[in-house]
Amino acid sequence: MIFKQRIAILCLALVAIHQSIVACSTFFLTNTISKFQANQAYFADLCLYLAAMAIPYLPGCASFVALQRWINQSHGALVEKFTSTVTSNRPNYRNHAMREKVTAVLARNSFPVLKDYLSFVHDLASFSLNSLLSISVIVFLLPTQLVSGYCLSLALCFVIVISLQKKISQASSRSEYAYLRYSGLLCGFWPNAALGNTHNESIWRAQRETAGREFYSSSNRLEALRQSGNVLLAAASLGPTIFLIVAIARDGNVAPTIIAALIVSLTRIFLIVNSLSTLVYRVLDYSSLHARLKVLFDARSDLATHARETIAGVVDIWINKTRIRNVSEGKSIVASSTCGRFTVTGANGSGKSTFLLALKQEYGEACFLLPADYANLAWTKDCHTLSTGQRLAEHLAEILEIKAVRCILLDEWDANLDGDNIQKIEKILHSLSATKVIVEARHSRSQT
Repeated sequence: MIFKQRIAILCLALVAIHQSIVACSTFFLTNTISKFQANQAYFADLCLYLAAMAIPYLPGCASFVALQRWINQSHGALVEKFTSTVTSNRPNYRNHAMREKVTAVLARNSFPVLKDYLSFVHDLASFSLNSLLSISVIVFLLPTQLVSGYCLSLALCFVIVISLQKKISQASSRSEYAYLRYSGLLCGFWPNAALGNTHNESIWRAQRETAGREFYSSSNRLEALRQSGNVLLAAASLGPTIFLIVAIARDGNVAPTIIAALIVSLTRIFLIVNSLSTLVYRVLDYSSLHARLKVLFDARSDLATHARETIAGVVDIWINKTRIRNVSEGKSIVASSTCGRFTVTGANGSGKSTFLLALKQEYGEACFLLPADYANLAWTKDCHTLSTGQRLAEHLAEILEIKAVRCILLDEWDANLDGDNIQKIEKILHSLSATKVIVEARHSRSQT
């Protein structure tokens, strides 16, 4: 999904063009210096060097534009994957644990994680090509001992990476899950802090502080581990090269032109060596980023695993004045009618909402379920400025326009309405019941 996009190929191709031109600059600069020292014409090489320094900005900047498009397209595809997973196999709507997990991952975490991961891929490609192409150029210009030092540094760096990879991956997973828990609690900031209930606020504060300490501690440990690895990588990458440069400079048998080229290229050599350190550190960082990405895709896998959860068949409810102890009995009553109004009552936890969900799962698009928490459902008309009663009336009118719907399921629609609004909605439902099947779970009623 992430790499099977044309924009991904374009982005990496632009990176390759950018780094190829940058690598040529070392070759042209060394030629310019050599010809100048030999009193030869050097102007053409100087112009090529200047061009090689200026032109890379074009593909370089274009690669970042392509990277952003790559990130956006990948995120859009991921959201569509989550959506199709749910719509093709409906999970239990009341699975609150799954709901919170998917909301935290998809709404708050998916874009930053994808952005970090694809930015890492972009940078890794850039540093890899920079190191490979630069060392390929320098091998023709400078003593071969430096290439040996580079290879030794590379080997040492990968030994360090292998030894730290598992620890960083585990620490990153712990930090990511701790962040999800902490961010989930922060979503409760407004109701717990602004409502004025000291009881709820104190509990929320305690939970927030515990989750915060866990997240901050895990992220601190992760960063300390990563930077410890960075120090080791710096020592492994710089040490052999420094030793070899000193040895070459002290060797009396090396030609003066080679020493001159070495001195002129010192900055470039250390840039290459530092890029090696950065490159291998990026490889080390891959463990952390892959762990974060795995959390993202694991959430979708869990969603697919929990899809089509069986809704419990046992209930203890009343439909109008008939007691129902099995979902299938209630389904039979509703299915036998082409219109009419069925009021579902019962004690808390008796299965009123479960029964409505069972009807929705059974009859699909023929039923429209309006849950108690319908505020976040998407509607054609923006009703946020209307009162609760007015919003409900508008939503019912919109539902009525859907031709496929023959049954409207209402879960505790009267829970937050005053007497006047309840009477208004009662009249609307009474009118609708002449042509539709209305099944309503009522909030504050019981049957004895």
